[in-house]
Amino acid sequence: MTKKNFQEIRTRIAPSPTGLAHVGNIYVALFNFAFARQNKGKFVLRIEDTDIKRHVPEAEQVIYDAFKWLGLENDEGPNVGGSYGPYRQSERLEIYQKYIKDLIAKNLAYEKEGAVWFKVNSGKTSWDDLIRGKIEFDNKEIKDFVILKSDKYPSYNFAVTIDDWQMKISHVIRAEEHISNTPRQIMIYQALDAIIPQFAHLPLLRNTDHSKISKRKNPVSVSWYQEQGYLPEALINFLCLMGWSHPEGKDIFSIDEFIKDFSFQRISKSAPIFDFKKLDWMDGIYIREKSNEDLIKLVKPFMLKKISDGLIGEIVPLIKERLTKLSDFPLMINFFIGEPKIDVKLLLDKGGKDKKVIKQQFELVLADLEKIKWETVELEKFFREITEKNNWILGKFFMAVRIAITGKIATPPLFEIMVVLGKDKTTTRLASAIKLLG
Repeated sequence: MTKKNFQEIRTRIAPSPTGLAHVGNIYVALFNFAFARQNKGKFVLRIEDTDIKRHVPEAEQVIYDAFKWLGLENDEGPNVGGSYGPYRQSERLEIYQKYIKDLIAKNLAYEKEGAVWFKVNSGKTSWDDLIRGKIEFDNKEIKDFVILKSDKYPSYNFAVTIDDWQMKISHVIRAEEHISNTPRQIMIYQALDAIIPQFAHLPLLRNTDHSKISKRKNPVSVSWYQEQGYLPEALINFLCLMGWSHPEGKDIFSIDEFIKDFSFQRISKSAPIFDFKKLDWMDGIYIREKSNEDLIKLVKPFMLKKISDGLIGEIVPLIKERLTKLSDFPLMINFFIGEPKIDVKLLLDKGGKDKKVIKQQFELVLADLEKIKWETVELEKFFREITEKNNWILGKFFMAVRIAITGKIATPPLFEIMVVLGKDKTTTRLASAIKLLG
């Protein structure tokens, strides 16, 4: 198909600045980035801003910020320059006009109703897709199509073809929804006697109900994932597994490992499911791999109330194993900062149902708790001994104490919580629970 080989592997991602950095664009960008890096090539970021109605000027920076946060930094683009610019389509209008005139002069395009149309020849158009194998279209199923709109802006198929050709893009790696665009683009390449790149069409990301992910159903903005406290390396790892499988069957691996092991042969044709449960699980693993010092810095921006680094430092080791994303931290530890609201019904349901017994348990504990050395081992020893001495049900008693001092049924280890809370807060909360029980 191509007249000669490209001298360098060059891939690209070409988002439209419409207000957000879409996670679907990041997914496609990741595969382009990995293939370029694996082959010591170039990864290009191009801005498709010729859809004037949808264009949001400040959205361009949102795209740059998302790519930077995720570590997918481009080698060329409007933000860094390069040898094949300009990299915004709105700045390339004269280039498109030149090739429009060439096609009209060759009688391969014509003007009609204020627009310019491309003439579709008879025959068939095919290509060997790097993921899907040979794909062929009968040209009689494709009508003449617009390449320059009446507003004098190029159509998508024309602009993207000229851009990829002039920017020497060797591999066009994109979503499968563009398969139907490919024969039109190949026709334009052929009409201009241009080198045709290789195409690879990735499967579309799907919801669990197999519908295409969209902002109507799901959070698709990269900024949402950042605001929720997902780690960038976890989101990247998750997206690597969307349609691609690790040769060793691993779920957890770095971007460098993905680059090393990437191959088109390992990409599935079937649509991968965007499973938030798996993303949460992955994010939890990456959180636990962080040092406590790093995690303290990461959770601080998510705190709703001011809290000292010292207290965060005491809490982080207790909560680390339970965190799935950074934004969960304030909700999981709010009882360390403010007084918890105790649900009496919950206390009775989980603590043994007998209000009189639970009240008596707390009173007996308070009678001796002042004498205990405030350390984890000593506290656990005391609570176990008093349980055994009074023949209480250990699970229910411990749960009643947990609810009384935290307001929650799921928390870090009980006695470690007490140590961090301190003796005064712990005894005050048990005393408050006694009053609440009447």
